[in-house]
Amino acid sequence: MRLPFGNVAMRTDKPSDEPMSLDGITPIPVPSVFSSDKDAEAAMLNAAKDGMGTEWFGSAEHGEAENRESVKPDDSSPSGADSASNESLPANLRQDEKFDGPPPPISKPPVSDRCSESERSQTAVQPHPILQSLTLLATMALMLLLARYSVPHIVEEIRYAWHRGEMRAENETGVEGLRNVSLDSLSRAYEMVTSAVGPTVVHIDVERSVSEEDRNLQRLLGEDSYTLSDQGSGVVIDEGGYILTNRHVIADGIAISVTLSDGRRLPAALVGSDMPTDLAVLKVDADGLIPIAWGDSDALRVGSPVWAVGSPFGLDRTITFGILSGKHRVVRAGVQHGSSARYQDFMQSDVAVNPGNSGGPLVDARGRLIGINTAIVGDTYQGVSFSIPSNVTRQIYDRIRETGKVERGWLGVLLSEVPDSMHRGDDLRVRGALISGVTGEDSPAAIAGLRIGDILLKIDGVRVSDVGHLMRLIANLGQGTLLNVELTRDGEPMTVEVTLKKRPENLDR
Repeated sequence: MRLPFGNVAMRTDKPSDEPMSLDGITPIPVPSVFSSDKDAEAAMLNAAKDGMGTEWFGSAEHGEAENRESVKPDDSSPSGADSASNESLPANLRQDEKFDGPPPPISKPPVSDRCSESERSQTAVQPHPILQSLTLLATMALMLLLARYSVPHIVEEIRYAWHRGEMRAENETGVEGLRNVSLDSLSRAYEMVTSAVGPTVVHIDVERSVSEEDRNLQRLLGEDSYTLSDQGSGVVIDEGGYILTNRHVIADGIAISVTLSDGRRLPAALVGSDMPTDLAVLKVDADGLIPIAWGDSDALRVGSPVWAVGSPFGLDRTITFGILSGKHRVVRAGVQHGSSARYQDFMQSDVAVNPGNSGGPLVDARGRLIGINTAIVGDTYQGVSFSIPSNVTRQIYDRIRETGKVERGWLGVLLSEVPDSMHRGDDLRVRGALISGVTGEDSPAAIAGLRIGDILLKIDGVRVSDVGHLMRLIANLGQGTLLNVELTRDGEPMTVEVTLKKRPENLDR
């Protein structure tokens, strides 16, 4: 049984033999093999109409009204029901017209009505461009402010962390190294240094003439001696018999004798001496001498272990141990023996050095010569002793051995320390030297045009630390040396060429 279009079909107790539509309710009429092609096409259209609903074919009520109006038997059609169905379809879907095109479009509300609410919501939350710019500028200013105060702190923390890491690494290395060091090995190292250096050290005895005052004193005491004895130490530098010692050890000596490590006692001749550095070179005629090896005093670091060998209080071949306490010391400790503080470049150590150690060697852990022990603070050992660096000693030794004396370069100026008000630069330890006077019209400084008030900063590219440093630089150069001197005059930088002359001997007396 078929109900009008648009109503729901009711199922009976007995299943229908007719095929059902997609909704499972409305039966699909099956065209008969005796029906025409038009009848089959109308049946398919009716089934499609039942499955599509009202959006394609209109409302159910409209369809029902059309069915009621058009359900009339037609004698010309094979079936009245099929004709009624064909009559009830819209004009564009009737069976006498082919359905070639797509289904009619579904009616939708206008686009403006659907998007109006979303557009209004977006327009309501969109910020103003000026407000956006101000917010961006404020954010950037805040970030710059945070960077200004946080970045230096972060960099400082990183540097401290790096430094602490290095210290921790050094600590761990030291601890691990100490675990692997045996006291027996350390003791053996001390013994080997003594064995290596001991044969190169000599004991020096000096006889000096007695002054008239000393002679009168000796007469009052009932003594008839007209000489005084003194002693010191020295070290063999060359197999040819050259020995290095302090000048004050052999100064004014009328007889000098040397006792070698093998016990031989030999007379020694003075080759030459240098008062500013307090060094002297002796010569003995002997064979089988064992010279010491030269070391590099500039490469030795503060804190390194050092040994001193000499004859303190006449006790020959005495060895003491300590560490290097400092370098480039300028003190008046050696002035009492005739040396000049202007040429001092001492190394400081805490090695026990006493009267009699003067002229003896200061050696490193490999037994190499790194200094000549020269002076102490006070009359006896107080934990502060000084030695002439081996690099300075070697230059003086070579000059004395070659010419018997030391000729120094001469600039011809009077120098003063640069005051704080005239100092330029970040390093207060590197000040330069201030010219406070020019000696004569024929001095190298006067010929080169140097003036009072000039501040000498560099000599051949070497920065001048102070007055003593400048004098040592000039003294190490010979006469005729052409120098490029960089200076400032009234705050303006200048470069002047200066040709050095030989330093007058009376300036060192």
